[in-house]
Amino acid sequence: MSRQLRFDVADSLHHVTNRGIERRNIVRDDDDRSEFVRLLGRMAARHRWRVFAWVLLDNHFHLFFRLEVPSLSAGMHDLESGYATLFNRRHERDGPLFQGRFHDVVVENETHAWELSRYVHLNPCRACRVSRPEEWVWGSYRYYMNPRGAPDWLDWPTVLAEHSQREAAARVAYKRFVEAGLAHPPTNPLSAAVDEWILGSPEFVKRVRTVCLAGTALQPTDQDAVIAAVSSRLGVPEAVVRRRGRHDNVARLLALLLSRDLLPVSAAELADAFQLSRSGFSTAVNQARERLERDAEFAAHVLALRELWGRSGP
Repeated sequence: MSRQLRFDVADSLHHVTNRGIERRNIVRDDDDRSEFVRLLGRMAARHRWRVFAWVLLDNHFHLFFRLEVPSLSAGMHDLESGYATLFNRRHERDGPLFQGRFHDVVVENETHAWELSRYVHLNPCRACRVSRPEEWVWGSYRYYMNPRGAPDWLDWPTVLAEHSQREAAARVAYKRFVEAGLAHPPTNPLSAAVDEWILGSPEFVKRVRTVCLAGTALQPTDQDAVIAAVSSRLGVPEAVVRRRGRHDNVARLLALLLSRDLLPVSAAELADAFQLSRSGFSTAVNQARERLERDAEFAAHVLALRELWGRSGP
């Protein structure tokens, strides 16, 4: 089976899901659930996701969000790999946690927000975990009904505003809409997705296919392209980006991080390309990710370059 194409561009809307390998649980207790939600919030802030709805069940999760910058692949990699590392360490296990690459459906616009968010919010009821969606703690529906304590990264107002600018009226209407789905379960709105990954009009489907089939238009082709872009962005010679051993070489850290997140090659290949040992490459990438957390200027460079590649192409 071919790998699913990724429409990883700024201002695109996505429904993403993944489940445990062999349908095994990805959480075992509330501590695991709390860690997943904590990481989700961190990734939403780091990668500038506007999360409209989410739910976490025992063996899978659903996310519905908009990308402010091209960050789908990088953000999902950080979320899944980060959580799997914590889960494996905590439960003294090895090996993959998720069944494979996450499944993504790119959505044309927010007119699908009510149906898709309802689909997400009713998951615990369909799984017979609760009888009503507000009873499920590990999801976003309860914040739609009572926003007190809602995380900053959850954008429930945008979904409610699709019905009315008056929040109270919109909340009542949304509650009725969701509860109608309990009495008369609706068709899965994702079943209308073309090729199981594009939900929208024929014109939108054509545009997404054109962009994605344009080859590497949405990402750099190799580490040389990354190095050239970093060199231009920071105004330093490419030789500086390539130089090993220089203390606090921000340009090199930036190139290492972007190469790891954006290039479709293995870490081993990238380590060789940057003339590093496997462990040295891993250490450097981890240092770059730590810098991303604490250095606003470094984060701005990362986001600007990701947006540059994400906005390129047809």
